[in-house]
Amino acid sequence: MSITLDQNISDRLSGGMTLGGGVELPFLAPVMWVINGDAKLKAIGGAQYYGGWACKAEDLDDAVQHWAVNIPPNFALAEITTSDNTTFNAYTARSVIVAPIAVRQFWIDADGRRSAGYVDGGRHAVQAICMMAARLGHKDVVALEPCGPVMLSAKGYQARNLLGAFSAWNKHTAGLRRKVAPGVPAWCFYLSIGTFSKDRAQIMVGKTSQSPITPVTAYLPDDLSEEKLTRLFAGNEVANQMADLLDQAQDWLAAGKQESDRGASGGAGRGEPEYGPPPENWPPEEDIPF
Repeated sequence: MSITLDQNISDRLSGGMTLGGGVELPFLAPVMWVINGDAKLKAIGGAQYYGGWACKAEDLDDAVQHWAVNIPPNFALAEITTSDNTTFNAYTARSVIVAPIAVRQFWIDADGRRSAGYVDGGRHAVQAICMMAARLGHKDVVALEPCGPVMLSAKGYQARNLLGAFSAWNKHTAGLRRKVAPGVPAWCFYLSIGTFSKDRAQIMVGKTSQSPITPVTAYLPDDLSEEKLTRLFAGNEVANQMADLLDQAQDWLAAGKQESDRGASGGAGRGEPEYGPPPENWPPEEDIPF
């Protein structure tokens, strides 16, 4: 089977995953941010222990009602307390399944100001608009159901890990895409990003004052085949929707672009580690995201 995609849509989606940096999106896209797992929460498990993603419950509830879909079955409702002791309900998940649409990055200085270009000593941040999908079924009877657009958000070391996940997926699928989907970008194929090891994976980061993080990575199946890649194709209808969302997000992407162009080549990510390590132990078969 050969996958084809309208060349205009393919070209438009290929251009979305280049780094662009505050204009709001003109469509509903709940923010899902990276959360680091806490070693003290082993009894709770899930993303709160292993790390993964969180989204304010009211935001995701509003979105799925708007999309007329259900909450993805791997999402769990939890109570989260922030560093300033604010408590709210959130949906958490160790991983999310997404088809990326567009990404931008910026840096936050010591005073909390944003800059689209690299700031010495600033904190790296990445936002990525994606089409999220829900994994339905289990084992050999699996379907990926498109939900709607979300914004993945990561800061600090996890920002680099998120960009690394996209890059790793692009490289991992390149050979097969040339065979079964020539000219179709990696972003038209769903990938899973999160934490996947059966054991909690933690690394220490920071130059002076170190703190633990649980790195998010892309799930890169060793047995990726033409058949499996074909099943991960978002489909022409969804790709068309993604291209329309990309068109609507142009002001969001263009915000501060000149500054971003000047800063990105000079040292985006300087002082940060390489991408987070891949999981040492893949999940048991029933937990594999694809």
